[in-house]
Amino acid sequence: MRRRMQNERITVSLDAGVAARVRQCGARSRGGVSGYLERLVRQDQVREGVDAMARWYAQHPGYVEAGEAERIAAADELGDTA
Repeated sequence: MRRRMQNERITVSLDAGVAARVRQCGARSRGGVSGYLERLVRQDQVREGVDAMARWYAQHPGYVEAGEAERIAAADELGDTA
């Protein structure tokens, strides 16, 4: 069963140029202004997640190589080709 998202109404203050751009993009966008802004927020969430993953991998430089070595060793044990 799919959960229905509950919408919430908010008020924001934007300068005139930004407000005009939001209305313009919303007019061409599925879901109007609300859909446009929601997509921007979701894209920002994805960008933050990717940045966090990049930082994690940078802090753990041998992680990928160790995982690949482990996969090859397990395949060798099973007699599979890597």
